[in-house]
Amino acid sequence: MQNKIYMLFVLFLLSFCHSQDNKIVDLAKISNDFDVSEFYSNKIKKTNEIISKDPKSLDKKEALNLLNNAFFVKDTLGYFKTDGRFPTELSLESTNDWMVRNKKPTEIFGYGYKTVAYDPEKDRIAVLNTVTFPKMDMVEDRKGKLMYLKVEKTSKTSADYSKIKDYLSKNCKKIAVDDDDPNASYWKDESFYYYLFKDDHQEEEISFDSQGNKISRSVDATEIRLMMFEMSYIKKMEELGIYSAGYKFWKKSF
Repeated sequence: MQNKIYMLFVLFLLSFCHSQDNKIVDLAKISNDFDVSEFYSNKIKKTNEIISKDPKSLDKKEALNLLNNAFFVKDTLGYFKTDGRFPTELSLESTNDWMVRNKKPTEIFGYGYKTVAYDPEKDRIAVLNTVTFPKMDMVEDRKGKLMYLKVEKTSKTSADYSKIKDYLSKNCKKIAVDDDDPNASYWKDESFYYYLFKDDHQEEEISFDSQGNKISRSVDATEIRLMMFEMSYIKKMEELGIYSAGYKFWKKSF
């Protein structure tokens, strides 16, 4: 019976995402040959079409409908001289980063795709062990191979974090790195290194009664961040001495 319920839930997620013309990525099945640029192509195109519209030509309802869409951007990543900012000669950074935007990279590494606006309650772009995420960023190298990704969500239930942690515990090996953050944990399987982080806090929840009076209350929330790094990416960054995302895995101790 539980297996049937699980399958119905997965089918619901898939049909929900299909109805939004938005594929959902199963992080349990992803590999480095995932076509990152193809996945984000229509999303970037739609974002560019929306932001190119003249606000004066839209009525209020049409403008609000457009703003209900998730927004995505594409960026170029390259190696930049750190000039002492980091403990390495070069770092991997976005060419649009304010610290390097006026500098020329020594080499282009690849391309990044970011979710810059989204509805945390409605949008679904990735899933892992039935936990859905409204936001996902990805980076590919110049050959189009997936190098790393990051998903994030704010959950109002502790069950979401537990499900992610259970998946990693069952399918990966926990590893030690040079990080004393009690809210972070590090893992690996045959293809990826994983970084999992949570932040428990309280948020203000606002609602209105039948008379329109504002009702405010504090609710528990958990910020979840999961990053997956393809192993060849970590190896390359380590061999070249590039300060980059996933840097802590350089100091792994198995």
